[in-house]
Amino acid sequence: MIAPSLPLAPVVFIIFMALLPTLLSAQKLHNVDMRDLTAAGQLSDDSKDVRISPAKIALLHMVNDVWFFRELSEVVLRNKRRYATRHSYEMVVHTPYETTGLFTPADCTEPSVTRRVTDGNCFKKKTDFKLDERAPTFGKIKLALDACVGRPDYWLLWTDADAMIVNQTVSLLDIVDDAYDVIVTHDWFMLNAGVMLYRCSPWNIQFLQRVYDARQFDKALALDQSAFNDFFTKDEQVKPHVKNVPKHLINVYTEEYRPGDFILHFAGKLYEATPWGITDIARQFDVLSRVDDVEKISHFFSTRYLLNYFSGTCVMGPPDKDPKRDCDPFDDRRLKLPEPLIAMSYPNRYRQLEYRNPRMKDWKDPYDVPGATDIKVRRHVHSS
Repeated sequence: MIAPSLPLAPVVFIIFMALLPTLLSAQKLHNVDMRDLTAAGQLSDDSKDVRISPAKIALLHMVNDVWFFRELSEVVLRNKRRYATRHSYEMVVHTPYETTGLFTPADCTEPSVTRRVTDGNCFKKKTDFKLDERAPTFGKIKLALDACVGRPDYWLLWTDADAMIVNQTVSLLDIVDDAYDVIVTHDWFMLNAGVMLYRCSPWNIQFLQRVYDARQFDKALALDQSAFNDFFTKDEQVKPHVKNVPKHLINVYTEEYRPGDFILHFAGKLYEATPWGITDIARQFDVLSRVDDVEKISHFFSTRYLLNYFSGTCVMGPPDKDPKRDCDPFDDRRLKLPEPLIAMSYPNRYRQLEYRNPRMKDWKDPYDVPGATDIKVRRHVHSS
């Protein structure tokens, strides 16, 4: 039993959320060969992907063949595809099981040519995309560069394989700003490259290539984040092209979540909650992402009652002497959390720092200021 006097520490949040999907009878994929799932039609596919986005927006998803990302990546990919379809955005995907949404220039007289009406040129599908022999995190830059082929002036939303779109009503047209080429967020350490927006502008294509070619960061502590951070902070010519937005706009960590937030990033949770635990948490949030009514989701996070196997359980005598465990909802002995889940992020969204990094417990997002989310040049939907 959790002592009522204890605060709701991050670990309690994670354990509690990991138990919630037991109510949902979610399909279990643990210890299953993903290639068997491909044959059984249980993996996501591109059959419903949007071919031409009127808004010139595409989502990027990539994961390599590491076992601890397999299940989580599949849950997240389905989530992203559902969002992209809803808003008519394109998908660019590279996993061990598919490479879709990439193109290479082609002669218009070639067979199987896809004509991209965005620029009038002809392209054919590219399926031979491969990561270079370096840290996989740099692959996001290579994928973005390839995704820009045939997509001039598109905005690309990169989200790590442990990030998902939990509020699918939000339109990227209310976030992207054509006065810039890159949109980023920062946490208490540095910028976080797990969620970024890249524009396929001539300037940005050259910039991303510069970052990718900076091999001195191959062994840096934060790898691609270190590379981006170095360019963003030291190159004065780069700064005017970068828009720093409040973290909560596009890159919310698990304990910071508030109902209505757009993108949830499970940063570090593969290690804290285990691959199985975080996958179950992701499944739960994917269910919530299907609900548009934020008030209903808020009720879910405002209760102190357990919503798992122990729901409705009272602390009584030993099970062998007192087998009856059910009790009335208003019984003071009923198992409850010391605080509702929302207490972790409200009123202080970054309360988790009290436990994780006490020296940073008073941290405030320097970009969470009035006007930070204002759009200077708004993008409009192009008619097909």
